Amino acid sequence: MTSPASLLRPAFVTLLALSLSGVPVPCAAQDYPRLGLYGSISGTASPYVTAGGQVDPATADQVARYHEVILDASPCSEYRPDVLSALRARRPGFRLLAYVLGHLIWDVNAADSLVHFPTRYNHLVRDLGGYLYNKFGGWYSIANVNLAKQDGYGHYVVAESLAVLFDRAILRTGLWDGLFLDVYCDDLGWSQSPSESIDVVRAGYPDVATFDAAWRAASDTLAIRLRRFAGPGAILVGNCGFGTKYAWFNGWMRENFPYQDGGTWYENMFRTPGGYFTDDANFRPPPHNYIFTAQGSASPYDANNTRKVRYGLGSAALGDGYGVFGASDRSWQTTPYHTYWYDEYAVDLSNGHATPDLAGTGWLGQPLGPAWQMIWAGTAPDAVSNPDFESDVTSGWRLFVNPPASATLARDGTTAAKGAASARIDIAAAAGTSWYVTLSTLGSIPVTVGGTYSATFWARASTPRTITVVAGLLGQAGLAYRPLAIGTAWKQYQVALLPAASGSAGLQFYLGLDAGSVWLDDAHFQPGATNLYRRDFTNGFVLVNPSDAALTVPLGVTAQKILGTADPATNDGSLVTQVTVPAADALFLLSQDRVPPAAIRDLRLNPLASPGAVPPR
Repeated sequence: MTSPASLLRPAFVTLLALSLSGVPVPCAAQDYPRLGLYGSISGTASPYVTAGGQVDPATADQVARYHEVILDASPCSEYRPDVLSALRARRPGFRLLAYVLGHLIWDVNAADSLVHFPTRYNHLVRDLGGYLYNKFGGWYSIANVNLAKQDGYGHYVVAESLAVLFDRAILRTGLWDGLFLDVYCDDLGWSQSPSESIDVVRAGYPDVATFDAAWRAASDTLAIRLRRFAGPGAILVGNCGFGTKYAWFNGWMRENFPYQDGGTWYENMFRTPGGYFTDDANFRPPPHNYIFTAQGSASPYDANNTRKVRYGLGSAALGDGYGVFGASDRSWQTTPYHTYWYDEYAVDLSNGHATPDLAGTGWLGQPLGPAWQMIWAGTAPDAVSNPDFESDVTSGWRLFVNPPASATLARDGTTAAKGAASARIDIAAAAGTSWYVTLSTLGSIPVTVGGTYSATFWARASTPRTITVVAGLLGQAGLAYRPLAIGTAWKQYQVALLPAASGSAGLQFYLGLDAGSVWLDDAHFQPGATNLYRRDFTNGFVLVNPSDAALTVPLGVTAQKILGTADPATNDGSLVTQVTVPAADALFLLSQDRVPPAAIRDLRLNPLASPGAVPPR
């Protein structure tokens, strides 16, 4: 891709405030970036205790620097509450979530069976006959606890009993702010493989579909009861694929960011359900969503790992959740990730230096608004031959209307985002299917699986609505889709489209779900992406580049890079008015005077007067 440094002409650059998924309730005024630790503790309380069994103050000091820590419910709940007390004493507002398994337990039979939490869990399932088996007669390896087991009265007896256990053994201790349920899936049919499948008949069901439906109902039962026991203020977070416990939970975790389930940054952030922004909007407030980036090589401070830290933490800062970095197996014995500390974690605002001190965390302060995009159209081949509709709307475009939908296409010389005219689509009668009204380019470009393609355009509507942006051709199945909410004011958007198959594709807009008018202007469909995601805070801002190429942009203000020690090549302390953000990376910057431009609260959409001008927002 051509470097965008030469492309940032006033005609192509617009700084756009983008409310990515609504305005979620903030997490009790915790500052940003929000640091999460996906921690672990052994049955003997290592590494949180000394050889003599006392709480290790050095480890407690290190871990308490995080805003929120997930730690095994056992042995803390029943034997080592002093570990939790030591952490809380070091940080006001510190939050602790007890790590439990939603439907997996090992064959543990400790002698202290009425106190030891894992043994209580195992014996509860054993006594209820609630194990889940595979067709070879052994426990199903991914989930050996049958949440879907029903008693003679139709109650999901295992799910209901686990809620009681979690409440009595953990929540009622008063030691925790909530629960983190790992291995807590909405359904299980997807997890089967040629080498292992679920014995659904032994589980009490005639087929996988019926079992999956019951499993989902049982997992909801567990969620409902946990919320009832925990009360409205407790934090409940889950992990397994894409969570949908929106009514009862506060959040979910995305693992191996941004590759969960073979996805991409865009899928991890925007997918419905399961995207980070989607979850921030849909889970009950306050949202507690996690982006977990796994350590790559063994060297924690090499260039790849410091990049991964920035990318995950920066992406988390675009929303209201927590960035997590550590071992993929969550074991402190694999690597002492609880001791790692990166430049972006804490900064001394008096001098811009990275610091190991707790006092420097949350250095960005509070957000001044939602995340937004810095957008410009690229110079790559374009499927759109008539982007601005200055002369007509029929050259290079076609409107497809399928009854019972009714719609017309016209050139509108009374309103435009650029130039003197725009395309107006009037949907007189909506349909139950979005593609029944489709505006499509006649031109196309070749697309391939694994590539990223961007639809860049301005849009507005007579009333707020959702449209679908598509890479496809009329009369053929689309190769990539992305729903997009648009409002009544002109705004510029860039939507990344990731084809599921290779072929030729043009740009399409599916508009058939709602009656009313939609206006479009300056539309392009090109290979690659030319936008950065940005969020502004009291003391600085973060830029995230999810594309596969480095992007260079003017900032419109003078900013300061962190003066770092973990990655001094990136964080060199320099004052900058323009930066290059590498592919799949992020950059954290301080406001030079620590006071953001007053105009940041004005979200008017005016082009830059020049690449170095302060952007009107």
